[in-house]
Amino acid sequence: MQTKRSLLAALLFGATVLVPVAVTPSPALAYEVDCGANGGPGPRPGLPGDEEPEQQGQQMTPEEMRAFVASHESPNGLAGDPHVYIDTMGHPTVGVGFNLDRADARALLTKVGANYDAVRAGTQNLTPAQIATLFEADFIAASATVARYIYNFDSLTTSRQAVLIDMAFNLGPAGFKGFRNMINAVNVGNWEAAARAMSQSLWATQVGTRAAQDIKLMRQGALCQPGDAPAAPPPGGNHVNYPGNVWAMPDTSGATIGGGSPAPIACRLDHIEVYYEGSWIDIVVVDCY
Repeated sequence: MQTKRSLLAALLFGATVLVPVAVTPSPALAYEVDCGANGGPGPRPGLPGDEEPEQQGQQMTPEEMRAFVASHESPNGLAGDPHVYIDTMGHPTVGVGFNLDRADARALLTKVGANYDAVRAGTQNLTPAQIATLFEADFIAASATVARYIYNFDSLTTSRQAVLIDMAFNLGPAGFKGFRNMINAVNVGNWEAAARAMSQSLWATQVGTRAAQDIKLMRQGALCQPGDAPAAPPPGGNHVNYPGNVWAMPDTSGATIGGGSPAPIACRLDHIEVYYEGSWIDIVVVDCY
């Protein structure tokens, strides 16, 4: 595996977190939230002249969305499990819910520089960078799965986006597609119907607490209580930072990993602050793998 090294300089104007925003309001006005105990009946119809979205309530950052999914896949959250273990379905698993029985497991572990047979046998552990890279690829693939079926995905609150990504991450493309009633309800903004379809599924009985949290956030559309989302690393702008000083960034090389999703690369960053011509400049040394 080759290491690319680059030197980046940027003025410190503060990190900006980019959150998808709909250019035009969704017909279902998907921004409306309800922090009541039982959720609401759904939003009012959107108005063509609406310029400002309804109150969104507290939402998830990109880092919190990833931490939300990771907390359902590993007791260690984004840090994952470096050593192989057997999951509740009997599959050897590593990292952040990475199933070693999946068809592309060998290829993906090889791509990140791990020995598939050794990892599966328990004689090799994954590094933090490898765990982060594999999880980022699966998170991107799950997001792409959701976007194929939820036409107004970008206009949903990030809390509802996280719920749908969490389901796709857990169920896979075929399993997520099977939630037709939920998908139809989300596409028309009927959150109560979407939550009911989720709660009445076999999936809800199989995953227990995970489903209960997803159903609650689907109804609410926002983080109404402190425990609605797990703690996450601080925001990282256009990239995502993981435990162990590992940062994942989009790959610009055009390579793909897992299901045709854009391939993330894991990077380590070292910061040096320099005062130059009246301004503080952040010099960032980036090692990407």
